[in-house]
Amino acid sequence: MEEFISKFKKSKDTISSEKVKNYTHYMEISLKIVGCWDWYEKPRKEYQIFINNIYLCIVLFVLSNLLLSLIVNLYTEWSDIMSSLEKMADGLPLIASVLIVSYFATKKEILYELVKYINDNFKWRSARGLTNMTMVNSHKTAKNFAFFYTACTIFSVTMYVIMPVVVHLWTKQPLQPWIYTDISYTPFIVLIFLRQCLAQAFVALALGQFSVFFACNSILLCGQLDLLCCCLRNVRYTALLKAGVQHSALSKLYSDIKEDEKHNYLYNKAEMIDSNSEYDNATSEALRECARVCQVINVYKERFEKFVSPVLVLRVVQVTLYLCTLLYAATLKFDMITVEYLVAVALDIYVYCYFGNQIIIQADRVSTAAYQSAWPAMGARPRRLLLNVLLATLKPVIVRAGGFLPMNLHTFVVV
Repeated sequence: MEEFISKFKKSKDTISSEKVKNYTHYMEISLKIVGCWDWYEKPRKEYQIFINNIYLCIVLFVLSNLLLSLIVNLYTEWSDIMSSLEKMADGLPLIASVLIVSYFATKKEILYELVKYINDNFKWRSARGLTNMTMVNSHKTAKNFAFFYTACTIFSVTMYVIMPVVVHLWTKQPLQPWIYTDISYTPFIVLIFLRQCLAQAFVALALGQFSVFFACNSILLCGQLDLLCCCLRNVRYTALLKAGVQHSALSKLYSDIKEDEKHNYLYNKAEMIDSNSEYDNATSEALRECARVCQVINVYKERFEKFVSPVLVLRVVQVTLYLCTLLYAATLKFDMITVEYLVAVALDIYVYCYFGNQIIIQADRVSTAAYQSAWPAMGARPRRLLLNVLLATLKPVIVRAGGFLPMNLHTFVVV
């Protein structure tokens, strides 16, 4: 019975889990479908290059074709700006989608380098201490969010595409206001409907997958900050364990440390389970390892912000304009459809602000973790190393849109 319980506990803990080789593998297929990721990442043959380029052209053609249809429809039926405001608002997601796909297409090498930096430099386990931690929970949270958000975007687009057809079949109302073309023959309506479905699917994936990309990378970055906080809090215990002190003896003496750490981590969970020395990645000194993790976090944050910053500006502007048009439409006709659109658009910008705010919160906890590292018992050299870590964390870890607009909850309230 005791053997069964020990096996169950071992399977339940995350310390013995194997390192994930690719932190972002769950995003690749969706990015490939929308043309933001090459089907052949490193093409070596001509047909592979051909497939990559042709597929990207197809995605951009479908998006641009629907956008041009909307522009032509606006031009031919233009009366005044207020009466055409709804159609103009419909064009904002299309414009944003074309720009996002084009941006990813021109920055693919930077995207691949960013993902490679995560896989090569992000630590999977904290340094061996009284409490230990892995990236299992943050990786799982990022993956679950990616699947959930992608499913929600596909569902919303499916309803957007199918509902007008259902209303058309039920009430015999014309489809022209929805498909932006003046046609009445069934074969052409079917073709336009298929184009509409494909284009809206690309729009959903382009807008949705950038949100997923931002949120999942933010979660993984918070996971690394969790690991850094755990390493700093346990730095004294790491030294004692390396000096030969038994983990069981320390856990009995400091059994309340788990309660102290309970609400200090966002995604990962600290466990009072001994970690084998092979999991320490040959760390010679715990504080030096903390400094390296801190450097990895700072470098990745700079690269991540540089890559997403232009698209964040685009999304903030697009969502702000869309909200303004929806609010104006609500003053003319307030119904449940308008409310649903308002909630969906507000949720869209909330994703960026919420996860950006999570990074700020966890980065602020690093200095607290350093203070809780039993530094009064350290010598002069470890204190200097700890001071260097604190100096490295003085600069706020804030992701900014365009280098000036911080992505936090205050920005969400302002927008």
